[in-house]
Amino acid sequence: MKDFTQGLLFGAVVGGLVTLLNTPRSGQENRIRLQAYMQDNAESMDELNADLSRLKDSINRLATEGLGVVNTATQEITASVEDFAAKNQPRIRRVSDRLTELTETIEEEAAKYEMPNV
Repeated sequence: MKDFTQGLLFGAVVGGLVTLLNTPRSGQENRIRLQAYMQDNAESMDELNADLSRLKDSINRLATEGLGVVNTATQEITASVEDFAAKNQPRIRRVSDRLTELTETIEEEAAKYEMPNV
């Protein structure tokens, strides 16, 4: 990997030198173009940093708001379940009592029809 990096760097330097020596423009014109290019890139980097900062802020705000919504929804669902359980507890108790009565009746009736061992 080290050899590749060195080769890449060497190639870039040699390519840059060959380009500078074979360019049809003067050194001053090349410096002006290079400065303009660097300025454009610096401005692009500043815009990118600003966009990334806004994105980070948006993600943080979304996470905070989302957490608030989840907490509210959880509280409302818990309250609804508790309310349902409280309102239906008498019904559940009546069904359970009735089931117990039916079970006892079935056992009594079954006992009537059991045959004694001979």
